[in-house]
Amino acid sequence: MKLKSLILLLIIALLAACTPNEPGTPPHQDPPPVEDPGKEPDPEPEPEPDFDFGLYQPNELGEIPIWMYHNINEPEAIWVRTPENFRADLQRFYDLGYRLVSLTDVITNNIRIPAGTSPIVLTFDDGNANNFNLLKVEDEIVVDPDCAVGIILDFAQSHPDMGTAATFFVHLPHPFSQSAPWYTAEQRQWKLEKLQEWGMEIGNHTLNHKHLKKNIKSLEQLQEQLGKPQKLLEDLLPGYKLNSLALPYGGRPKAEWAEYLHQGEYQGTHYQHDVVLLVGSTPAKPFNHVDYSPQAMPRVRASNFPDGNAKDFLDAALTRLEKTRYISDGDPDIITIPESSLPKLNQDSLGEKTLRTYNLEPTE
Repeated sequence: MKLKSLILLLIIALLAACTPNEPGTPPHQDPPPVEDPGKEPDPEPEPEPDFDFGLYQPNELGEIPIWMYHNINEPEAIWVRTPENFRADLQRFYDLGYRLVSLTDVITNNIRIPAGTSPIVLTFDDGNANNFNLLKVEDEIVVDPDCAVGIILDFAQSHPDMGTAATFFVHLPHPFSQSAPWYTAEQRQWKLEKLQEWGMEIGNHTLNHKHLKKNIKSLEQLQEQLGKPQKLLEDLLPGYKLNSLALPYGGRPKAEWAEYLHQGEYQGTHYQHDVVLLVGSTPAKPFNHVDYSPQAMPRVRASNFPDGNAKDFLDAALTRLEKTRYISDGDPDIITIPESSLPKLNQDSLGEKTLRTYNLEPTE
């Protein structure tokens, strides 16, 4: 009897040992996930190529031409550039590797253009209708293709990397005023708002275009000329700040009032000009240059029309700039200059910018 019981226990144990289970898998446990043998690991990102100093030859202490225009009209004269010649100017600038930047970009050290290109600034004095003119074609109001704004916008259509930046020094409260009977305050407001949309800027040209040295007899009169335009503009564009001033005739006020060119107050309205532009003849030094002069920034007349014994202002400036112009490294956070330009650098102006120098001359 005991033998039979022992045999029965052995049979049960053998049967239990032969019960099939998933090979190599504990009972009641899901199998581990199987990786797809065909999946390849993500490739390592390509390293950024080294900056090619020889190709671009950046010099961000070079000069920046601030071109001074007035009228875009016919015929060509001392203060008039024809639409045809203005179009040719833009094409010439572009072909030479220049790109438009705003005046604010220059004075805030925030130039963003491709490596190897150079910045230029367009300025227009007096706010004449031919700077920003509207036409009524049947029942539609359109931008005049032969006004300054129309030409800039059209050029940017075929050359998108040129940009549309420009600064218009206007007389308020009627900038770009037109005499057409259909022209209203609504069109004036539209112009001001579209300038901002297109990356263009409005600057101060004083209230009545008075010579600030010859025609201003009191501090109160000076502050009205400088501050009232800001007060008037706030009614049209609340919050807009006139951060630049173009001096009529290049005239500066008496020395004891010089500080009021930069900032002051008129009837409770504060004004501040971060840059004061001259009626000049030479390109300007950039923000990081030891000779940077925002309170007396030179400009170049954008014309070759003779004025007395002087002529070829535009050609002469471009010839000079062949050797002296600002050339971008393409990165607004890095200031790149040749080692030979270090004596011209204002170290204190760098702020959070990174300085990078190079030398292309062979070393022994």
